[in-house]
Amino acid sequence: MSTRRWYRSKYLFVTLMVIVALIGVGTWRLYTVKADKPNYLFASIDRGNIVMQVAMTGTLAAVKTVAVGTQVSGTVADLYVDFNSEVKEGQLLAKLDPALFQTQVDQAEAAVRTDEAILNNDLAAIASTKANIEKAKVDVLNTSVKYRRIKQLFDEGLETQDDLDTAQATRDAAVATQNATEAQLESNQAALKADQARLAQAQANLKNAQVNLAHCIITSPIAGTVISRSVDKGQTVAASFSTPTMFTIGEDLTKMQVSTNTDEADVGKLKEGMEAIFTVDAYPGETFHGKINQVRLAATTVQNVVTYNAIVNVPNPDLRLKPGMTANVKVVIEKAEGVLRLPNSALRFRPTMSDTELADAFKRAGEERFGNMYRMAASGARGTGAGTGTGSGAAAGGGMAMGFAGGNRGGGGGNRPAGTQQRDQGASAANRANRGRRVPIWVLGDDKLLRPVVVRLGLTDGVQTQIVEGNLKEGDRIVVGAEVEGNRGTAASTTTRPPGFGGAPMGGRGMR
Repeated sequence: MSTRRWYRSKYLFVTLMVIVALIGVGTWRLYTVKADKPNYLFASIDRGNIVMQVAMTGTLAAVKTVAVGTQVSGTVADLYVDFNSEVKEGQLLAKLDPALFQTQVDQAEAAVRTDEAILNNDLAAIASTKANIEKAKVDVLNTSVKYRRIKQLFDEGLETQDDLDTAQATRDAAVATQNATEAQLESNQAALKADQARLAQAQANLKNAQVNLAHCIITSPIAGTVISRSVDKGQTVAASFSTPTMFTIGEDLTKMQVSTNTDEADVGKLKEGMEAIFTVDAYPGETFHGKINQVRLAATTVQNVVTYNAIVNVPNPDLRLKPGMTANVKVVIEKAEGVLRLPNSALRFRPTMSDTELADAFKRAGEERFGNMYRMAASGARGTGAGTGTGSGAAAGGGMAMGFAGGNRGGGGGNRPAGTQQRDQGASAANRANRGRRVPIWVLGDDKLLRPVVVRLGLTDGVQTQIVEGNLKEGDRIVVGAEVEGNRGTAASTTTRPPGFGGAPMGGRGMR
């Protein structure tokens, strides 16, 4: 009896030890292995449109905007228009106090009248001098005749020397008088020219004063709408160094334009006549349409960023769009309709696999040649430190981080990487990087193992990418990310395994 009890106690002890060991193993698997089990995030292949666009921002303005100012300084005496007033060309907008300028006009007019009187005196003096010249010529003629007669009589001995000398002196005096009178005429004519120049200056001063007086009246140079008014009645405006703006007038607000800043990387895609759509914050959810009218050649550089100004013409028949509104503009560059699409997150997903696991996965998919190039790129990335993480995960991650594309591409492409190259880049950069390339898209097979499906990429809008070629169809579920149980709070496109678990096949344990 005692021997049987001893055996029973021994078996009971062994049984209890086995149970304890099983519980320990289960607990270990629960808190270690389960923490390594990835839960994949899926998306579906769908069919729809992909539109490649160039995004820009700009400001709405009237096609023709005129800043109306004043060329003279003064005090605003009257205002005849206000904000939003409709004006016609030549319509009175404002008036400056004209008192000072009227005084200048009066002074200039007085100076002109004085110079005109002086000029008239000069003309009278010239006329008098000309008459004296004619009289002097007559005197010279008479005295010359008398001198010749007396000279003849003197030669005949009928006149004395005194009479001859007197006749000669009288003739010489008449000639001298004529010469002096002619010199006086030249002096009078010179004075006339000087006074004529002085009169012209006075007349110019008068005209300048009259123009300044006229500038006290501010009129509209165009027909349009007053967008802004910068002065008030009684305000003093100074035009000493620059012309102060009093009004801003938009010619026709039913026709507006958006002045945009376009990055130099996108400006080559823009052409005149392209359709553009834009939104404004004032009308959320509403889209407006326009056309590119001009891509200006002048470049603007701000903090080493070069941009060009693209002008988009916009109809505004109901005047809902206001000058100064910020417009978010998109120009359609290319469009693909009714095509297979995959989310770009699938391009960024890279499974954490060893080289052996990658080779097996591509072999199961019938893409051994592509898999070899893929693994070569991954190894190269690991060798240059491109990958992040440890173990085999770094190899796979590094290869995708390089953006491996592989496959056959006419004219180039080769074994270049693809994938995360388009992360944090616009659709234009993504199109340049990946369009036409072959990349692996990962799906979860019936055997719960990841399998790559190699597809060729087409157009992308930065969110979704066209599938040009590949064994994926509408509705297929593809892997776009993974999260590790025990860290469910962060969904990621990569997973990092704890040390010691890098060799197990992906999808080999507990996958969805």
